[in-house]
Amino acid sequence: MFQRLARCALDLTANRRLGRFRRIAENIMRRDSDMRRLSEADLKDEAQRLRAHVRNGAKPNALVERAFALVREASRRELSQTHTLSQLIGGLAMHEGYVVEMPTGEGKTLTATLTSTLQAMSGAGVHVASPNDYLSSRDAAWMKPIYAALGLSTGIITTHMDDDSRRSAYGCDVTYGVASEFAFDYLRDNMKYSRESAVQRGHGFALIDEADAILIDEATMPLSLFGPLGDHSEFYKTIDAIVAGLQPNHYRIDDHRHVHLTDEGYGQIDAWLKQAELLKPDASLHVTQSITLLHHVIQAVRARTILQRDRDYVVKDDKVVIVDRYSGRMMEGRRYDDGLHQALEAKERCLIGEEARTLASITFQSFFRKYQKLAGMTGTAIDDADEYRQIYGMPLLSVPPERPSQRIDRCVYHLNRDAKLAAIVARIEEAHARGQPVLVGAPTISRSEAIASALKARGWRTSLAAGPRVFALLSAKHHEHEAQIVAQAGSSGAVTIATAMAGRGTDIRLGGLPISDENRQRVAAAGGLLVIGSEHHEFARLDRQLRGRAGRQGDAGQSEFHTSWEDELVNAANTPGRTMAARPMPLERAIAEAQRRNLSRTFNERSALMRFDDVIETQRMTLLAQRAIVRDTEDPLALADDLRQDTIDDLLQRFAPKGETPQLLRLDASVRAILTLAIDFSSMTDQMANTAHLRRLIKTAADNWMAGKVKAFGAERLAEVIRGLMLALLDQLWTEQTQRLEHLRRAVSDRGLNRQRTQAEYRSEAFSTFAHLMMEFRHEATAHAMRLGLRAEK
Repeated sequence: MFQRLARCALDLTANRRLGRFRRIAENIMRRDSDMRRLSEADLKDEAQRLRAHVRNGAKPNALVERAFALVREASRRELSQTHTLSQLIGGLAMHEGYVVEMPTGEGKTLTATLTSTLQAMSGAGVHVASPNDYLSSRDAAWMKPIYAALGLSTGIITTHMDDDSRRSAYGCDVTYGVASEFAFDYLRDNMKYSRESAVQRGHGFALIDEADAILIDEATMPLSLFGPLGDHSEFYKTIDAIVAGLQPNHYRIDDHRHVHLTDEGYGQIDAWLKQAELLKPDASLHVTQSITLLHHVIQAVRARTILQRDRDYVVKDDKVVIVDRYSGRMMEGRRYDDGLHQALEAKERCLIGEEARTLASITFQSFFRKYQKLAGMTGTAIDDADEYRQIYGMPLLSVPPERPSQRIDRCVYHLNRDAKLAAIVARIEEAHARGQPVLVGAPTISRSEAIASALKARGWRTSLAAGPRVFALLSAKHHEHEAQIVAQAGSSGAVTIATAMAGRGTDIRLGGLPISDENRQRVAAAGGLLVIGSEHHEFARLDRQLRGRAGRQGDAGQSEFHTSWEDELVNAANTPGRTMAARPMPLERAIAEAQRRNLSRTFNERSALMRFDDVIETQRMTLLAQRAIVRDTEDPLALADDLRQDTIDDLLQRFAPKGETPQLLRLDASVRAILTLAIDFSSMTDQMANTAHLRRLIKTAADNWMAGKVKAFGAERLAEVIRGLMLALLDQLWTEQTQRLEHLRRAVSDRGLNRQRTQAEYRSEAFSTFAHLMMEFRHEATAHAMRLGLRAEK
């Protein structure tokens, strides 16, 4: 009852919001006659006046009706398309930071121009992010005349662009691009050596097209910049030789095939690593600073105990080749990540390949939350409303279609997969015979190929051109080519088999292209587009996405999903009683239950990863702040002086703390190693060997040493060399820290703790590693500065 009341309350709130947006949209439409009287020059001048108001402090909300009316008129003149009431409502909602659900075919691309124009008037720049190059390039070129008519510039970010071209594109008022390219440019900018060389100019407002694909499906996918790590073959050989000596009581393997060292194993490995001089005499694998070394030990144990030759991989031509666990085929060119492939190569005495290292990495979850304001649009969002709100701070608004849907939806149930496949083929042939276009959706490429094989067995053939008993087979790999094919999927008698994502973002028009009323009416008379779902997807959202291909903008259309008790999704629901397959309701409930579980599970997984990401993001921003100081300071020598004094304090705190007997021998060794100074501590009396006196002594010697360098090389030249050294050092340390944090996350997750304790331990140990990183930066920066020019001086 409580849930029912809560849903009612949410529905009332949504209706109130929809009503408010509708009233504003109707006011915008009433301005139509005023807008039509404006000349081309007046239209642009009016837009520039609004832009000046915003830049002088006016709130965009006060100008929204006038601005949207201008965009609507520009669209009518330039594209012969006028924003509908539904599109105006969608644009208003996105202006206020909503993720908007609009059915397929309602014109989300045109809707985006409303929000983008108003947000661009601040001058901060608008980023419109799409899932692929084709959509971003198409939309930028398509919508550019609208922006130009209002005096706004449009840019496009594509994969193969140099920095000057990117900088120019980001300098435009509205910049279209692939979501991943925006993130990669952010990572690259953070590694630049001057502010002027950065290409982006901030993160004011982002509008995410196909928001469910970017912010949900790919939310936690790491977007990484890689660089070569160099030849570490001897390291892997040494680790393998050590692990080869382990006995069964030194490790255990759990039900998830995770490897854990026992106490005896830790002790034995510690001893062997110290003998190999891979572990310091006073260190152990239990301390956080050894987490990367522990990771490689675990990977070597996995290579020795879990992965089996001729089952998981084969050795061919002195190379380790992964074997696909389902097909048994060799996967040439594929490699295990995180050092596991190198561990296998060491085990099999093969040539050890070079390992790539992650220079910088970020997820869509972390990146898009950097924007001051965020909005999104998609055809299916309501199932993930909680995630949009909790993670991205975006409420959801479902916008009704401009015309009521006439699509007929149904489900068809079968006893087994063979019966289902036969029924799908029969349905395709029946529709094709009367000229009705058919789009068959499959969750995976293997499922779509099974349907294609069944059609070929009945005399069908594959072809990209329409014709009798021919079909097109598509997967989501070649976006531009497949979008063109999907656009023709509404032609009379066309049969198209596609994975769920193929041609996404492209409308299927009845009758195909070019647009013809005669062709459209012929297809509508045959029943419109028939969408056949060969199997329910993991999430209900993807089912609705596929159904939404049919019946766009009130067109005739049909959709049907075929399900059997042998489908993976049904089995995942653990529903007993296969003999009940003749009764649809139990099977329908099994599917719904499995999809609900999957939705809840993946949401929880992404939420947990977000908490790990938040720790990484806090450290990243702290390090970037330090990097910005180094990059932008007018006096790098003063900064180096501060780091040197902090380093001296670190050494005194460790070897000569106040009130305790100083460890002069160890202090002397560290001063020689880091500060490159030879100071005679041996002749000091107990009274002289106090912290304050030692600090003055070391500081004076270090300052004099650096003063000599300044005199020898010149302050300006030395300052720029030190600036470059510090920036390179920060980049190197963050690269190592990124890897260390990933290894730490895996190690902590394998401890079998509950979620709260796992995250608490990760935060605590991650903080410890970061404190060590900052100390290492101080010491390494000081050491490099003190050693500069030694060879030249000699």
